[in-house]
Amino acid sequence: MGGVTLGLLAALAWGFADYLAQPASRRMGAMRASFAAQGFGAAALLVFLVLTGTGLFPTDAVAWAWALGASTLMTAGGLAFYQSLGLGQLAVVAPIMGSYGAVTTALAWLSGERLGLLTGLGLLGVLAAVALVSLPQNTEGFQSTPAQIQGAWWAIFAAAALGAGFFVIGHGLTPRVGGVQATWILRVCTLGLTFVTLRVWQRRRTGMRPADGPGALKYAGWSGLLSTGAILVTALGLGRGEDSVVTVLGSMSIVLTTVLALLINRERLGPVQWTGVALACLSTVLIGLK
Repeated sequence: MGGVTLGLLAALAWGFADYLAQPASRRMGAMRASFAAQGFGAAALLVFLVLTGTGLFPTDAVAWAWALGASTLMTAGGLAFYQSLGLGQLAVVAPIMGSYGAVTTALAWLSGERLGLLTGLGLLGVLAAVALVSLPQNTEGFQSTPAQIQGAWWAIFAAAALGAGFFVIGHGLTPRVGGVQATWILRVCTLGLTFVTLRVWQRRRTGMRPADGPGALKYAGWSGLLSTGAILVTALGLGRGEDSVVTVLGSMSIVLTTVLALLINRERLGPVQWTGVALACLSTVLIGLK
């Protein structure tokens, strides 16, 4: 499959995964929801690797170094995104997080990949969109809360970390081990890093909200499986000279997630934020047309 097909498949998987991540995060807490989702994804990948006879771990020390670097970035980005979902509106944080493709594209450009005029305009549009959707709103019938604004800032951090993580995957990890094994290594490493972070967090905060039963695990499980599939198809498309195409088309998931939030969750946005959401979608398309 080509980069365009893989990118669109990633967008579809990410869109539903992000939508399901919000109820999981609000019922379980950001860190536990992220840990549960990664656990389901890692288990599914392990079954696939065993059935296909694919090796579990590389023997190349350089590949492990790239894997640890990418895992650290992906863990930080994933935890920040779940935190943003627990605080903010899905229709706002999804477009911000979706700008991770612009971060990957910018890093690819800095590493020597040529970018066209439309891509440059798209990058500027993403920056403007992030600013618009994260502005506090106070209009008739709608007012941004401090938690929603904080959620937007967490989403900005998530986009930066995930964009850098995907660049590392495509630049250094996937060319050495392939997309399937790269995804498995990332899931194992991020699962371990999230577990350590969760343990430290639990020791510092004894009043953590208990998980809301098996219903929360259902949301986290499906979100983890879908997000793992999205990372897998993205990894399969990276390292082939189409890094920016695959990641930016994958970030088109913001359209699906935003539509689901507006139609099902009945979320409301202010006029300026509506402008930011539209600009984020348009900018993503422009970058994908490079």
